Amino acid sequence: MENLIEKSVEQIKDRIEFWFLKYFNKTKTDFNGNEIFTLFELLKVELQTELKQRLNLERNEIPVLVLKISESEFIINTTKKFVRIDSDSTEIIDYSEFEWHNGYKSSVVDKEKKIITKHDGHFSEFGLRKTNGEIIYWRIPTGVPRFGFWNVTKKCELIGRKFIITE
Repeated sequence: MENLIEKSVEQIKDRIEFWFLKYFNKTKTDFNGNEIFTLFELLKVELQTELKQRLNLERNEIPVLVLKISESEFIINTTKKFVRIDSDSTEIIDYSEFEWHNGYKSSVVDKEKKIITKHDGHFSEFGLRKTNGEIIYWRIPTGVPRFGFWNVTKKCELIGRKFIITE
């Protein structure tokens, strides 16, 4: 069994932000909160407040990243879990239950429309594999090259596997 590394919630927040910024090779000032995949703290305060009310955050938990799926649907990465929120439901996957991404369910050419689903403006089911083998599919934008959701959030399994949050 691996030794767990003690980290404060702020250190975990900083680690997730580091992964995000390193992937894009940018600094926080290069983002404005209007990106499809962005830093939670850059969202408009009203939207932050609305989303926090639905997140059921623990006392020592911070929202860090947000993927905007639509005006009413989001996936938020906190320091502890993935949370998918839409207009009438909330789904949670703790990082301790998260094993890896399975990627897009289908990245094949849509023969009727003659398009590849890995283009901006399209959506596809994206699999998050839990440690018990279950795969949860969430519909997300497929994005453009360097979209980053998979590349950044796949590392969240480290948080559940290697880190223990201290007060």
